[in-house]
Amino acid sequence: MSFLRICKVAAVAVTLTAGSAYASTVDFLVGAGSGTTSTSSCFRCDITITPNGGLIGSAFSLGVGETERLALFDVELGLEHSRFAFGAFTVDTTLEFTSPGGSLFSEGDGGFANFLGVITIGALEWQQNVFNIAFGNGGIYTVTLEQGIDLILGKSRTIYADVTLDVAPVPLPAPFLLLLGGIGGLGVLRLRRRKSALPA
Repeated sequence: MSFLRICKVAAVAVTLTAGSAYASTVDFLVGAGSGTTSTSSCFRCDITITPNGGLIGSAFSLGVGETERLALFDVELGLEHSRFAFGAFTVDTTLEFTSPGGSLFSEGDGGFANFLGVITIGALEWQQNVFNIAFGNGGIYTVTLEQGIDLILGKSRTIYADVTLDVAPVPLPAPFLLLLGGIGGLGVLRLRRRKSALPA
């Protein structure tokens, strides 16, 4: 087999190996720096904001285009048998990923009005709610914090973050390194044979 043919076969092998890297999944692990702090005020009621206790240390895997929904915190209203109540709150949320790396922080302002102790209109707006986070070897994922205006039948609401893998990283595979070394070795061997074949 000629040296040129060997190089062509090697190029095909490298292409196939790189293609399989794109199809792989990425493991996510929520880090200890994650959490939510809050302040609130309420007229004829209480607002309780409870961070998700199971968020830190939770793990999941995503393929390209897949999304995982994470519960960040719960907002719960305690009413004093009032026909009408209203209030406001502020939250600071941090979401950190030990794997594959990256973090985000945002501040949000929310408010609500409750009627007859049953129907609640609530709103939440973040200073920034979409984060594009790059990590090793070209990988990118997006985190979207839930926001907007909501009408619910009840007095509690869970706020979520959606994590979507946009681009998987493409690590340099070990077979590729071995392939390069092999091609280099063949090139050196061929040069030596040529030199030894030359007349003295």
